[in-house]
Amino acid sequence: MKFWASGLVLTVLLVAVLLLVAELLRRFVPPLRNLGIPGSIIAGAVGLACGPSALALLPLDTSVLESAVYHGLAIAFIAVGLQTPPAGQQGGGATSMAFGISWMLAFQAFLGLGVVLVLGGLHPGLGAMLPLGFQQGPGQALAMGATWEEFGLEDGAQLGLIVAALGFAWSVFIGVPLVHWGRRKGLISPLRVDTKDESKVKRMTLPAGSLELLTRQALAIGVVYLITYGIVLLLAQVPALSKLVWGFHFLIGALVALPARKLLHRMPGPSVLDDELLGRLAGITVDFITCSALAAIQISVLTANWMPILILTTVGGTMTAVSVIWLARRAFPDAPFEHCVVLFGAATGTLPMGLALLRIIDPDLRSPAPMSAVLGSLGAILGGAPVVMVFLPRVVTSWSEGTWPGAGWMWLGICFVYVVAITIAWRLIGPLRFRKPLRAFWPTEA
Repeated sequence: MKFWASGLVLTVLLVAVLLLVAELLRRFVPPLRNLGIPGSIIAGAVGLACGPSALALLPLDTSVLESAVYHGLAIAFIAVGLQTPPAGQQGGGATSMAFGISWMLAFQAFLGLGVVLVLGGLHPGLGAMLPLGFQQGPGQALAMGATWEEFGLEDGAQLGLIVAALGFAWSVFIGVPLVHWGRRKGLISPLRVDTKDESKVKRMTLPAGSLELLTRQALAIGVVYLITYGIVLLLAQVPALSKLVWGFHFLIGALVALPARKLLHRMPGPSVLDDELLGRLAGITVDFITCSALAAIQISVLTANWMPILILTTVGGTMTAVSVIWLARRAFPDAPFEHCVVLFGAATGTLPMGLALLRIIDPDLRSPAPMSAVLGSLGAILGGAPVVMVFLPRVVTSWSEGTWPGAGWMWLGICFVYVVAITIAWRLIGPLRFRKPLRAFWPTEA
């Protein structure tokens, strides 16, 4: 039947089945329920095990899954961007998130390059995969790895997928216990906004014949995404941006959503937007793309590179966890633990994983952290651009130019200076404060 030939519908339906199976497992397997592992993560793990890269029991189309992750990330960002920011959010969360994402990207680049230099004899592209695989995800790591194969990085695409897969593992096996640690320590901040009553009023006062309220939210997201596509298409005509801009479509979508929200609220009659429903749509999207991202990972055999990859990801994951926890209480005065969870997930398994972890303690994404992530990601473009557009490419090309490892040590020093510069700017411009005692991961109020 031609309508099933593409595999799109079947793959989407199978993802829905995986999410259902995950929910059933959570209900009937007490350890999974007690640990609080998100159903989307369980679903993705089952999909990975049963998909074409492992047992081949499910005919999942990897290209469809990758497309779902790509477009779903933009939809989630737009849905959050269209929400009204939580009242009283004056703690500089967005500023700190912008600095935090930029700092982690530069710090992981420093760690990755340092590991390959210390181990010796390794292509610098392997070290560059640490920030790409952990923060940008399997799609971006695969694309960049494939490009770097032309510069001597053998099996670059597969290396990118492997590093991204291990980043997801760090998100799950460290992120979930981190969430429960915060809950046990009483670090979760109470939500200060309740939109339920307001939403009910909106639904009761809609004029007869109006579109259903959920339809309005979907239409608003769709229109913003269409505008986003047009902007990206125009920017892609600029040679210097032609490849880069498509990878930042979700940030452009969030940027378009902010003025769109104000415009829609000023329209006559009841507001088109409903914060509660937008939050639920964002939650549904995060569940879907988290499952899809995990199921899309291609498992390859680790042969000669298994040891350096293990060392690289272990060093990167450990230092990322330590750094995020140490910085969160000192950098986010408002809802620090929620911001900590999102930043850790974003720094190991991409932003959707950070939002998936956050939904354990904030199911409707109504804390300040999601909005900080949206706004902060926009600001992080400036801080992360030197790393992605200059540092990593120059490190990789130094191999084919014959200047490695001398150029590698030079770029390692430059990266360290950049990390220090971001730290100083974060302290001067943002809310970062070095609370004492410095040895404490989570210092008390100063």
